[in-house]
Amino acid sequence: MESSKILPISVGVAGFTILLFSIAQANKTRKGKAYQDGNLTAQSINAKDIATTLYNAMKQANFTNTEKRKTILTTLTGINEAQFSWIVKAFGKRYYNRLTGNTYFALWQTPVKHPLKVWLKEELSDSDYQLLKSNYPKYL
Repeated sequence: MESSKILPISVGVAGFTILLFSIAQANKTRKGKAYQDGNLTAQSINAKDIATTLYNAMKQANFTNTEKRKTILTTLTGINEAQFSWIVKAFGKRYYNRLTGNTYFALWQTPVKHPLKVWLKEELSDSDYQLLKSNYPKYL
């Protein structure tokens, strides 16, 4: 084969390889940034910060409940079910006194850890909890 034909063929093969690699990387990036399709990763939201915000809103007894309700519902606005699963996992189980509605226990009480589901059920009205339950049926 002539040396004048080898160079154009080599450049063509190299260009085709670079094109295929670029397409593969573009597809990988597009999948990594997906949102609202349920295929989310932990990095798409900061589940730990959201769990901490929810905990801080609910850990004290609050008999007016207006600010607590507003904080909970605002924090969960725009969160889909897949993201909520990461929040539930990040929240884990934390000490909660179902009698007093806070994290304090008397000497005769045994501290018990409860998941986010129990916290929300205790802290929100039935209608607010049902609203969240309709958004996150797998987890509430």
